[in-house]
Amino acid sequence: MKDGFALVTPDLTSKLDALVTDIEARQPPSKGWVMPGTNLHAAALDLARTTCRRAERRICALQENAQLANPEILIYLNRLSDLLWLLAREAEQS
Repeated sequence: MKDGFALVTPDLTSKLDALVTDIEARQPPSKGWVMPGTNLHAAALDLARTTCRRAERRICALQENAQLANPEILIYLNRLSDLLWLLAREAEQS
């Protein structure tokens, strides 16, 4: 914990990886272009993914300027974005 927030650790990233693997296993393979936001739930998840990608780009800028104290955050945000993508695709099927 730092300043009341949990630090991003490889263990947290591994948990996201496990979720991604689980969801990927139960979804059919993607066949080309996907139209994002086909329903309210999927649209909210797609918006969350967009926000996550924006944060990832900003964290990359910090890393390029040698201002990033915890590089694990980049890996975590990347996997979080993957998870949000998969959850949005799953929401479209329900």
